[in-house]
Amino acid sequence: MKYLVLLSGCGLGDGSQVEEVILTYLALDKYKIEYQPIAIDMQAHCVNHLTVEREGKRNVLTESARIGRGWIKNLTDININEYDGLIIPGGLGLLINYWDCALIHELINNFVTKRKPMAGMCSILRLFRKIISPDIFKNIEENTEATGYCYDSDFNVYYTPAFRRSKNLYEISQGIDSMIKALIDV
Repeated sequence: MKYLVLLSGCGLGDGSQVEEVILTYLALDKYKIEYQPIAIDMQAHCVNHLTVEREGKRNVLTESARIGRGWIKNLTDININEYDGLIIPGGLGLLINYWDCALIHELINNFVTKRKPMAGMCSILRLFRKIISPDIFKNIEENTEATGYCYDSDFNVYYTPAFRRSKNLYEISQGIDSMIKALIDV
């Protein structure tokens, strides 16, 4: 099994939520799943995480490399057909950087069309509802705790709320771990 892990920068305010990325890597390593971090080579606004103010621009791929373990790849340089699934940690960068990004819309739609499993956390829910369907996880997401996950069989997509439901890393790790386990047990 080989999975892609989509990153959107480094840091909650303008990229991927670092803790969710690390907990995703931990779960994938635990279950001995090969994975490839990816991002898009594009410029985006930068946020100073201390002051929460905008500070110029930065490159999403370069920033993602900070938590991409040095072997991150540009989405345009990979063959997505070689991968069995897609995992998307949360963070505001998903909404800021990828909201109208055609490459990300194509990536997600490709996995939905081929019924390959996808898993996401936290803020990805809004992007899933924009790209896949406004009804994805309707009436089940709001009852899901950070320690758990939900599954939408219509689209073969898993979701855990992570930081949307808790600030406790142990609880969030349980939700991510159980979601990754379910994702690979299909």
